[in-house]
Amino acid sequence: MKLLLSLIQKDFKKNPAITMALAVFLILAALLMAGGLRVAGTMISSYDGLGQKALPPDYLQIHKGEYEVAAMDRFAASQDGIADFLTVRMLTINNANIIYHGETLEKVLMDNSFVVQNEGFDYLLDMDNQIATVKDGEIGVPVYYAETLGIAPGDVITLKKEGFVKALKVATIIRDAQMNVAMTSSKRFLISPVDQEALSQHMGEWEVSFEFLLKEGVDTGVLEQAYRAAELPANGVAITGSLLNLFNVFSYGLVAMIIIAISLLLIFMALLCLSFIIRATMADEQVSIGEMKAIGFPGKAIATLYQLKYQILMGVAGIIGYLGAIPFGNFFSVSVVRYCGMGSSPGLKWGLPFIGLLLLSGMVAWGCHRVVKKNLHSTVVELLRGAGGRRREGHYTLPSSGLKHPNLTIALGELTCKWREYGVILLVFIFAAFLMLLPMNMKQTIQDPSFITYMGVGESDIRIDIQYSPQLTQQQERVLAILENDPDIEKYAIYKNGYVQAENDQGEGVNIRVESGDESVFPLVYLAGQAPVGKNEIALSSMNAAELGKKVDDALAVVYGDETMNFNVVGIYQDITYGGKTAKAAIDFNNEDVEAYILYLSLAEGVDLALKTNELREGLPDIKVTPVPSFIAQTLGGIVDNLSQVEAAAMVIALMISALITVMFLKLVMAREHSAIAVKKAIGFTTRDIRIQLAIRILAIQGLGILVGTVLANTLGEAIFSLMLSSMGATRMTLLIQPLKAYLICPAVQLLVVVVAVIGVTRAVKQYHIKEQIME
Repeated sequence: MKLLLSLIQKDFKKNPAITMALAVFLILAALLMAGGLRVAGTMISSYDGLGQKALPPDYLQIHKGEYEVAAMDRFAASQDGIADFLTVRMLTINNANIIYHGETLEKVLMDNSFVVQNEGFDYLLDMDNQIATVKDGEIGVPVYYAETLGIAPGDVITLKKEGFVKALKVATIIRDAQMNVAMTSSKRFLISPVDQEALSQHMGEWEVSFEFLLKEGVDTGVLEQAYRAAELPANGVAITGSLLNLFNVFSYGLVAMIIIAISLLLIFMALLCLSFIIRATMADEQVSIGEMKAIGFPGKAIATLYQLKYQILMGVAGIIGYLGAIPFGNFFSVSVVRYCGMGSSPGLKWGLPFIGLLLLSGMVAWGCHRVVKKNLHSTVVELLRGAGGRRREGHYTLPSSGLKHPNLTIALGELTCKWREYGVILLVFIFAAFLMLLPMNMKQTIQDPSFITYMGVGESDIRIDIQYSPQLTQQQERVLAILENDPDIEKYAIYKNGYVQAENDQGEGVNIRVESGDESVFPLVYLAGQAPVGKNEIALSSMNAAELGKKVDDALAVVYGDETMNFNVVGIYQDITYGGKTAKAAIDFNNEDVEAYILYLSLAEGVDLALKTNELREGLPDIKVTPVPSFIAQTLGGIVDNLSQVEAAAMVIALMISALITVMFLKLVMAREHSAIAVKKAIGFTTRDIRIQLAIRILAIQGLGILVGTVLANTLGEAIFSLMLSSMGATRMTLLIQPLKAYLICPAVQLLVVVVAVIGVTRAVKQYHIKEQIME
């Protein structure tokens, strides 16, 4: 073993640049593998820990207006699957009446309710994940507002309407397992019972949430169906625990999924480079291997010699990667820890990275063994003569017609005859370009105004929400009167939202959220079919179509009230709202069954969006008016911020990879072509000529790699992004790009990095002389 370690040490000293480049490759792969799994482990632990302490409901139904307490109690007692039942009274206050630092919260998308602490389950927690408490005159503020508005303990929130003013001191920041993330459009403030009653005398509307905690193994769909069948109060949204989990996993888990995907890409690249280096090294050392076999070294010992070198590198890379994953993982886990806490299973964030590195080490060991074993099959005579290497190596013959452009002709000729050698570096350049563009394109897609189409509506400028209230009809008429007489409005459409029942492909009853209105005003791009036009036509979101087992031209029967309505499915579209399960059809819901009216409108050319939004808010003080860009930004803002971090990290890694593979590859090529370079210099080629030839080879490969990588980012990248969003209801994404950045700036930066690497490495060419070859 001492002899083996001595030989390995000499080899490291002999090829320090190649060894260092490969080590950095392995370290990056280990870092991203361990870091991604640490983020995933932290996310799982944090979210699970929050759920264990807060005990969120498995099913809840929002309702505004009157209800019979005894009927709700009878229903809860009649269902064997219910473990606990809770009626939560929420005072929903208009954002125009909530003031922080002198400004109202009108620009905030969220609906805000003021509640008291629950008993039994669905607790609001403080930042230590303990059940939060507040005194009279104090308020607990959702962590979402602490993050987006900078609200901190000690600040003052003022509630004001007409002559009534009440100031509440922020006592704590609260975590809400039910409404934590931005994708849930409601937030809960914690106040005392005395303050809630005082506020209700002057502002706000009462809303109740009927919440159910189910026994283990009970399906929420069964309870939902029973609730609807009992015709209990249900003029608001119904939410299942699985839908809440979906929102949370998407919000917290997207970054972890992208990091792990990048790490898998890097691992593949590291294995490619490792395989290439082992083959190149063993090809150059065939004579030495033959000598060892000739004097009696067993094949196993020779294999151990070459494998041990790379196993040592992987061991060092694993240790550095594991240690580096701690700050790396913590950085990308800041959001989930802030929103959910440290978690109930801290061992996950330590154990998962370790398991991942063990798997990575196993893959590297297997790759080394496979390549080394294949290269030891040659006989002693073949190895001593170097016959195997000569058989595989291509040779370039100068054209008989002469060289019009000598450097270009020779470079491309050598590239053509030795194309097998350049396969690895081509793949690495392809993956580097892919790695740089994919997160950037993902972020650009989510930020683009057209992303609203993945929320089930066409492109528009402003969204107006009229939530259910006893004055629903009057509010709707007032909004329509304003819009009809406003010359700044180019077009608008109003959509009535309610629920019907249908049967899925297993014969089970399911509730469908249906949007009823003119779908031609803001048309969608349909995955299949078209928008419903007639009264007997319906369009389904892709997730609903899958659950119901329906496709275009199928029949669908739905039940609303006591009436069964037969529809023909004419279209299937994408929607990531409401868990991806919505539909569009002309159903005339009764006012008491309408959950909300949602209006979308487009402004006339030249009308300022911000000014028009403020004007509408002043004219409709008790109705939520939101510019669509803000709607997207607030709903997906946290995801965009996380993608920005990933984009920056991916760009740095991609450029580092490009530089490393260039250095490593050129060092190997120059070592193998030492004699050819010396001969070129002897017949008149200058050092500059040879450096240009080497640069042309590398840059030609990189140009092809960038081209293929860009195409893959826009094709395979779309498939990857669609897979990530498929659980939310977007099964076919179209990645949107910034052409200047994607097609000019990014390729230029990659080329610049490689040019700098080529200039640095090829300086060694001036040391190559024919006399050294003659002496050898």
